[in-house]
Amino acid sequence: MRTRPSRPVLLDLTASGALALLVMTAAVPARAADLYGKPLRGLSAVPVREVVKDPARYAVKAARVEGLNAGAAGSPALKDGEAVLPIVSDGSFKFPGDLAGGFLAAEGRARAVAEGSGAVFVATGVEVRREASR
Repeated sequence: MRTRPSRPVLLDLTASGALALLVMTAAVPARAADLYGKPLRGLSAVPVREVVKDPARYAVKAARVEGLNAGAAGSPALKDGEAVLPIVSDGSFKFPGDLAGGFLAAEGRARAVAEGSGAVFVATGVEVRREASR
């Protein structure tokens, strides 16, 4: 003979499930990243200092750079030690005016600025996270 769980047991299981769901959703960040341009493809990040040191190497194929925005309003840039890499749009999107404190992940290609004076990263897409926890 098969027995059925009593009603209080079913309610207890339902309450446990609701609690588990609440805990799982609390761990999810309140805000997803803001996307500008094309969606990122999930490339492995390259250190900013490497891109600044050898932009020709990262001009041939798509690369990803990421870090805290170190640029002025409307002019995002990533900094790695003394190396600073300005991020510019490929023309398919515009950056918002205020990216202060944002964590940027950009995919695109590097371009040398002038002989020996660094590089610019031409982004096809940028994700911006505003959480300081990154």
